[in-house]
Amino acid sequence: MAVVLPQGRFNNASDKDLREYLAEHGRILAVVGLHGNVFKPHTGTKTSVLFIQRWNDDPAAGPLCPRTDDYPIFFATMREPSKDNSGDKIYRQAPDGGPLLDAHGHLIVRHDLFNHDGLTEDGIADAFIEFGRKEGLSFFR
Repeated sequence: MAVVLPQGRFNNASDKDLREYLAEHGRILAVVGLHGNVFKPHTGTKTSVLFIQRWNDDPAAGPLCPRTDDYPIFFATMREPSKDNSGDKIYRQAPDGGPLLDAHGHLIVRHDLFNHDGLTEDGIADAFIEFGRKEGLSFFR
């Protein structure tokens, strides 16, 4: 499961119950801080995406995620803004100065979340996949 929440939800003392509930019901896999312009023009609130996998020791119930008290969590922060301060998308440019297009002829938005089929550098998603494989997460086996 992935949930987008205002960044303060992870730090506020008043949200301790939320954090405890999440930890009781699943493994926190990753917290990815998004750039402040991601949801502009609708809001400029800094947000994070929280990735959680439900605890599960029963192979018949789905992907395994055995309960444990101590485990690593993947943390990352988006550094490349995908939108400017007014909320307009920022597009990548090709080496010739023209627009950079994907295999389907679509403009590629500038960000550092993932690699566009080798057209851009590896991003946060690629680093999470590496982390997941190293940690033996059930969906990367």
